[in-house]
This record gives sequence, structure tokens and C-alpha cells, in this order.
Amino acid sequence: MKPALPTIRRWHCLALALASASACFSAHAADAEIERVRATTTRLINLLVEQGLVTRARADALLKELDSPAPGAPGATAQAQGAGAPAAVAAGTAVRVPYVPEFVRKEIKDELRSELVAQATREGWAGPGVVPVWVRGLRWEGDLRGRVQADNFDAANAPAISITETNRTRALTLANSTVDRQRLRVRARLGMTVTADENWGGNVRLTTGNGTDPLSSNQTLGSYGNRFTATFDRAFVRYRNGSSFNVVAGRFGNPWFGTDLVWANDLGFDGVAAQWTPAVGNWGRAFVTAAAMPVQEVELASADKWLYGIQAGMEWPGRGLVSGRVGLAYYHYAKMLGKTNAAGSSLNDFTAPAFAQKGNSYFNISSDPARPLLALASDYRLVNLTGSIDILTIGQKHLVLTADVVRNVGFRQSDVSARVGSTVTPETAGYLLRASLGDADIDALHKWQVFFSYKRVERDAVLDAFTDSDLRGGGTDVKGYSLGASYGLGKNTAATLRWLSGDAISGAPLSLDTLHLDLLLRF
Repeated sequence: MKPALPTIRRWHCLALALASASACFSAHAADAEIERVRATTTRLINLLVEQGLVTRARADALLKELDSPAPGAPGATAQAQGAGAPAAVAAGTAVRVPYVPEFVRKEIKDELRSELVAQATREGWAGPGVVPVWVRGLRWEGDLRGRVQADNFDAANAPAISITETNRTRALTLANSTVDRQRLRVRARLGMTVTADENWGGNVRLTTGNGTDPLSSNQTLGSYGNRFTATFDRAFVRYRNGSSFNVVAGRFGNPWFGTDLVWANDLGFDGVAAQWTPAVGNWGRAFVTAAAMPVQEVELASADKWLYGIQAGMEWPGRGLVSGRVGLAYYHYAKMLGKTNAAGSSLNDFTAPAFAQKGNSYFNISSDPARPLLALASDYRLVNLTGSIDILTIGQKHLVLTADVVRNVGFRQSDVSARVGSTVTPETAGYLLRASLGDADIDALHKWQVFFSYKRVERDAVLDAFTDSDLRGGGTDVKGYSLGASYGLGKNTAATLRWLSGDAISGAPLSLDTLHLDLLLRF
């Protein structure tokens, strides 16, 4: 849209242009002076067209008049010098008009330019450093991570069944439990946050990985140069009301306060989550998070698998040296329990999980012994308590102590034992203890952090599909530790070295030591 100038100035400029275009100069004026004025007037008329003050058709007419011989000049037509011409011109008397000096023309141009720039800046459609309004609502972020990973299995390990592959192929499939493995892996993520206004926004994110593993975005190198698979792991709409109420719908990150005891770090969630964070006087801020999340949609709507959760807690800021947070949560899985098929039927096949790691109690629901299909033998109703304390120490370094405990109150020994076909003892508790010392964020050169954690997760304490995927290759029925350090190599660039060692608690022997060497770049 062309900007409009004030009316008085518009007509002032137009009058000057017309006067310059129609003026007749003294018969004794020098030809050089006439040509100079003619060129200046032509530029001025073109400038007025560019600013929208004169139409192109009117400008062409003015330029045509400007190029025509002046009345009384050599070459003028008889009609131009006829009865309609002023007597002074017919008599050859010179007609003098005021000459527009160069400094006046320059002042007009400068005023036009200044007013245009001022209006463009006010309206946000041009000007130095100004971008369109819709672009200002976009924010890009992402990270690149390269990893060297070495898995060292104990030679005394027992064979381990791969639940996911067994259910996919309908044939008993073993996972690797004895052969050491070294891999180079990479993860790339690129996200865009959209802010429509103070209330509405959203986010989409692309990541490497695949569509069959919900816990990891890692891409293993060494596939004959095949291209990486890119998938969307974030796609949600957000609504905010002030600073204390927030709702997201779609596919989003973990809305709960916790650790990887219950939820793997890279796990995404589908559904709707709402959070209320009211201020509590001078104590700090409370938080309540509630969510309804579909786990698996099936053709029979009444049989869809869902996760419902609610968490309440309190966080207090550091008014000195100590800050912290504590949260109590209840997670309820609905319709996750397996159901045995009747003879010759496959009606209940959908009750088997589409993805699993290892550790939970499973039983075969297939009506055909030659085509096994493994499903969960227990319900999962989790009570989870998490707390963290951040202590500011010497040199502005943070000592962070974290504790996380969980219990599955949905386990019923008699029902589980009946499904499995043998006595299954309750193993339904888990905990994690973690300590770290150093900088809170490793986002600059020479920043550092060291950390140590110990974890014990019994067989049916949590759903093995969604818990940590790193310690002993992921899943439950595991105890072990993780220790390591991170160091800043530059702005938003860090290296992390981590050693993990895990063993089985009560199941078949399965021990695994893992080394991770990561290089992470964030932007």
C-alpha cells in the first residue's frame, strides 16, 4: 500500500511540478539552462509518480507538454501562436516565471524521503532493521549431537526375548545380550515456535530417528549411505492465560516434573495437558498439571488405550542459597492389560503392546502356540513422588540433589499369577538418587558439571515401554549407576562423557556396561 502524504504538502509539490513543466522562459535564456531545468523537472515528475502523488497517465501528459516547443519559440505551430495565445507571447515579449533553485528542489526531496521513512517505521512495513509482523512471531531452535557409544555385555548373560520384534514377526525373537557393540550415532532436531498473540501459539519440530522407537531420536551411522529418516516429534497448539494458566494440545514434550525413572528423556506425549501455577504468597509458586493422553488408538473406539495423570506440587525460588521443587503425581493407564484370545480367534490381538523394552510381566495371548503374541499381565497405577534441592555453592556453582520414588499400586498378585500361569511375586517399587555439581547450563567455554546417579527399578514398578532407554539397554528389572561429566567447548557447545553400568534384579542374568561420548551443539 502506498503511503499518503498530508494534503497541503501534496498539492504544494504538485503545483511546483506543474509550474516547472508549463513555464516559459525568456527568449534570451541560455539553451543550457533550459535543458538543465527540463531534466530536473522530469526527475521531479517521476519522483511524484513513484510516491503515488501523480498517476502515470497524468505524468506522461506533463512530460509531453514539457517536451513540446514553448509558444513563440522557433518551430512552434501556428495554432500554438493563434488567437488563443497571450498578446505578449504573440508580440514576442518574454514571459518570466520564478525559477526553482537547486536547494529548494533538494529540500522537497529530503522532506518527502523523511516523511516516508517515518510513516514506514510507524506502520512496520519498511525501514532499517524492520521485519514483517508475522516474522516476528517465529522463533527457531534446535540442536545437533554426535555420539560414540560402546556396549559391553557380560559373557554370562542369559538369552533375552525382544518383546517388540516377537509381536511384530509373530515368532519368538531374541535380542542381543552377549555380543559387544560399538556405534557412531547422530541426533538432529529443528523446531519452530509460533507466537500468534499474547494467548495463542504453537510449536512444530523435526527430528532424526524412526517411527517405531518412541524413546530415541538417535540415528546409527553405517547404513550404506542411505539418507536419514526425519519425523515430527512435536506438533501442538498452546493457549496461555496470563502467567499462571497454560494448555497444550497435540504432540508435546513431557509436562510432568520428574526424572527418567518413569519417563525417558526424549519421550513425547500425545493428547491434552493443562497446567495451573498460582503464586502462594511469599513462599513461591504451586503447580497442578492434569493430562489425558491416548497411548494407542484402535478401530474399536471403546478399546482405545489411554494414560491419565495429575500432579501437584510446590516450587520455591532461591531467596539466598537454596531453591527447590517437590511434586506428587498419580498416573493411570487404562485398557493396557492383555486379554487372551479364544481358540481360533484374533479378536484381542490389539491388547498386545505395539512397543516394549523389557522387564515387565508378560503372557502369551495368542490362540496359536506357533504364533506367540505377548501382552502385559498387570495393570499400572503409579504413585510418584519427586523432589529436588538446588544449593548455590562457592563460585556460583550449583549442587543439585534429586530423589524420585515410584510404586505401582495397580499390581494384583493373584490376577497376574493366573495370567502368567505361575506365581509372580510383587516387585512394584523403584527409586532414583542423583547428585550434580557445577554450572546449571553448559552454554559457554569452560563451564562444567559432574554428576552421579543410582537407580533401582523393580520388574513391575513402571511401564517398561516409557522408562529410561540407556541404563542396561532400557526397561525395568534393573539396578545400576551412571556417572559422568560435561564441559563447555564454546558458546552453546559441550562435550559429555558418561559411563553406565546396570544389572538385573530378579530376572535372568543380564548385565551391560555402556560408554557415551557426546558432542552437543545447540542453536
